[in-house]
Amino acid sequence: MLKYIYQTLRFFRNAFSRNITWLMFCMVVLGFIGASEMIGVTSFCRFWGLNTTGYHAFIHFFRASTWSLDKVTEYWNRFVLSQNETVKSNGRVILQGDHTYVPKDGRQMPCVATLHQHSETQSKPSYFRGHCWGAIGMLIGSMASPFCTPLSLKIHQGLIHVNDGECSEETRETLGTRIIQMALNFAMKHDVRSVLTLDAFFPQCRCLQTGRFGVLCSASIAIDYVDYKSQKELCGLFRSTDTSKKRPR
Repeated sequence: MLKYIYQTLRFFRNAFSRNITWLMFCMVVLGFIGASEMIGVTSFCRFWGLNTTGYHAFIHFFRASTWSLDKVTEYWNRFVLSQNETVKSNGRVILQGDHTYVPKDGRQMPCVATLHQHSETQSKPSYFRGHCWGAIGMLIGSMASPFCTPLSLKIHQGLIHVNDGECSEETRETLGTRIIQMALNFAMKHDVRSVLTLDAFFPQCRCLQTGRFGVLCSASIAIDYVDYKSQKELCGLFRSTDTSKKRPR
């Protein structure tokens, strides 16, 4: 296990321009694995037994210009693809995309917005303050028992996006189109033929146009919508294997 963890962390060495920055990255990853609690940078300091100097070193690492989150995400995607454990359907890897809301109590915390809970779960109130995360993942393992490995997560609400005020209503990005754009970027950057599975929130006009655009532009990605609220529609996606004749009424 330790050898596999070292080889995995070694895969990310070229994503950092300095060796000390890569070592700090390794300390963060191992802190996530071994820390008994997760309350931010303080958990890493308790795990490694660091004092105030170590705390400020971790803070400086997250704000350093010697590494880029997009580059680390790209190397993570390469690593997942290099394991050759992806679940494929007709030669295409299966991607999944969705949004998740995380409640936050901080008043001065960046990107915190007033969110409305659309799902039927009772774990959150209808309106609350928090972060809206958009995520895409890829199925690995086998078709019988797949596991979705996250590929990329980004905040999709609460940020002032560039030129949003100058965009027309037809070209303005929405929560649905941003998820699909993340999947398109992954498929085009890594040249992977993919199938993107989404839930009932996404079958809208703008989302469908983005999906068709990806197929026409050789992005090698197909958009499939699964309505998890209707079991009949979900079963209708699979062709029946029963060739027996029906009884006459």
